[in-house]
Amino acid sequence: MGEGLVCSLEGDLDFSEAHHIKRSGFGLVEKLSESAPSLYRANVIFSESESGKGGENYLEGEALIPLLKKRDFISCVYRVHTTTYNTYFSQVMHVPTAELLKAIAHQ
Repeated sequence: MGEGLVCSLEGDLDFSEAHHIKRSGFGLVEKLSESAPSLYRANVIFSESESGKGGENYLEGEALIPLLKKRDFISCVYRVHTTTYNTYFSQVMHVPTAELLKAIAHQ
């Protein structure tokens, strides 16, 4: 069983396990506080890779910023593999890139 937040940096909305997203992000989700039941955080690692060619480049800082500045938001889903045959997908969430750019600036 696996779970996590999966994001597309370029508008590819096919989040199925078998589909390759060229520029994507993945992160584990954690609850921040029991007193705030809807407050979660995901530390997302962004990467770029070509389907079937092997290799992966991590995107951070100067490589990631221009991709984020091109869009108002990136699309993400929470994906959970419950069994070999069943995968749960949340509704698509639009994460404002302005918030991600602020987080990068504060690192």
